[in-house]
Amino acid sequence: MMTGVKRAALLCAAVLTVAGCGADGGVRVEGSAPPSKPPRGPVYVVAYPGDPLRRPSRLALDEFNSVTGIRWESWGGESAVGTGELISMWCLPDCQERPYRGTITLSELTWHERAGYYGRFTVKADGLPPDRVKELTGGRLTVPES
Repeated sequence: MMTGVKRAALLCAAVLTVAGCGADGGVRVEGSAPPSKPPRGPVYVVAYPGDPLRRPSRLALDEFNSVTGIRWESWGGESAVGTGELISMWCLPDCQERPYRGTITLSELTWHERAGYYGRFTVKADGLPPDRVKELTGGRLTVPES
């Protein structure tokens, strides 16, 4: 005669065997993975010293360089492109009256908590001194930490 404990143990073993918990191979997944969706949300650029902005008309790139009068041709994709006027500490006072007209490109879009942030900038303008061209190519912008 079987005791209640033995009967419960046999019943539990039978259920586990039928359910496949003891089967070789572990968990089996069938079908394709759901499609991954690209992140969506607002896209910002963080101006020096730290204000997130969307399509700014004026952007302080760092403590020495800023672009004003920006008209954005594109925004929100892998890169953003606009035209404006570069003013820098190294060209004062001349460039206050005659700023360098050029193109600003923001790149290295990264996503943090449903918002995108551009992480690099490049400014191209005719007549820039060669040492300044390097300073304005691939400069880093602030982005939130992951």
